[in-house]
Amino acid sequence: MDDAVTGRNDLRLKGPVDVRLEARMDSGTAIVYGTLTADMEIICSRCLHKADRQLEIPVTEMFTTRPGNAELDEDIHLVTEDKIELQPYLREALVVQLPIAAICKDDCEGLCPTCGANRNEETCECVQERIDPRLAGLKDFFKHSN
Repeated sequence: MDDAVTGRNDLRLKGPVDVRLEARMDSGTAIVYGTLTADMEIICSRCLHKADRQLEIPVTEMFTTRPGNAELDEDIHLVTEDKIELQPYLREALVVQLPIAAICKDDCEGLCPTCGANRNEETCECVQERIDPRLAGLKDFFKHSN
C-alpha cells in the first residue's frame, strides 16, 4: 500500500500494513470488519522533526450479490464475482484516515515564526502578538476614550 502515500513528502510507511479482518454473513450481506494498522514516519508540520506514529483504523465493508440490498443502503457494495478484492477498500480506508497535516505530538509547539526556534526545545523572547490588520485601528481605541 505504499502508493497510498505517493506524493506526500511528510509521510512514509515504515513497513507493511497489518490488516486483521473477520467476515460474517447477515441476511445475504457479507460484512467484513477489523483493524488496519500502519506504522508511519512523519515529518511534523509544526516543528519539522521526524517522528514515528502508528495509525489504527477500524474497517467495515459490506458486500452483497443481491441488487435490492445494495439499492437500499449506499454503504453496501454490489458484487458479481465469487471473490472480492479487498485491497482497494483497505487502501481507501487508509488514505481517508491519513492526516492532512501530520504532527509529532498533539501538544507540539512548533517553530517560532520570528526567529525559527523550536518551541518544544527552547523558549525565545520574540513577541507573538497577532493583530488582524482589519482591526488594527481598534487597538488603541480604549486608550483614547478615558
